[in-house]
Amino acid sequence: MAVKKQVEKDLAKILFVNDKLDRKEVSIRVNVTEKTVGKWVTEGDWEKLRVSLLTTKDNVLKDLYSQLDNLNKEIATRPIVRDIPASLLKPIKLKTSSGDEVLEYPKINVLDYPIKIGNIPNTQDSLVSTQITNNIKKLETETNIGETISVAKALVLFVRSIDSAFANQLTTYCDAYIKQKMTDGSK
Repeated sequence: MAVKKQVEKDLAKILFVNDKLDRKEVSIRVNVTEKTVGKWVTEGDWEKLRVSLLTTKDNVLKDLYSQLDNLNKEIATRPIVRDIPASLLKPIKLKTSSGDEVLEYPKINVLDYPIKIGNIPNTQDSLVSTQITNNIKKLETETNIGETISVAKALVLFVRSIDSAFANQLTTYCDAYIKQKMTDGSK
């Protein structure tokens, strides 16, 4: 498939799946036949994609923030376990003054022993937290073609409420800009 056709198909997919435009409107915006759009919809199973668009950037960010929050709560509520030698946790036999045998645990001060597991992040916790944080930062700072389309759409809708003729002209410019970004690969 030629680059121009692929760009048209990609733009059509975004308009159909993300913006939920009908086939006719997509064909007009992309400047292809309605039959071509219908073929792309069928071949690419775009109807299913349209329905399953639950994995939006906002939903992914909410999930990542939730994961980070759950990790921090788990760390904060983790019981503190001290590194006490096993030999000190076993009872020892002692004889009383009357000759009876009794089992008694050694007297220890648990604060004398280092924390083995506690409510401080360990190496694994830190790695997971760093990875989640990096993913959040990446999602919050990168702009993809879908976001560009979303902003362009919002701008066109705003302008349409003021000046319908100019909104149609602006739509043409926005579509050209988006096609250019997709052709350049500067998503």
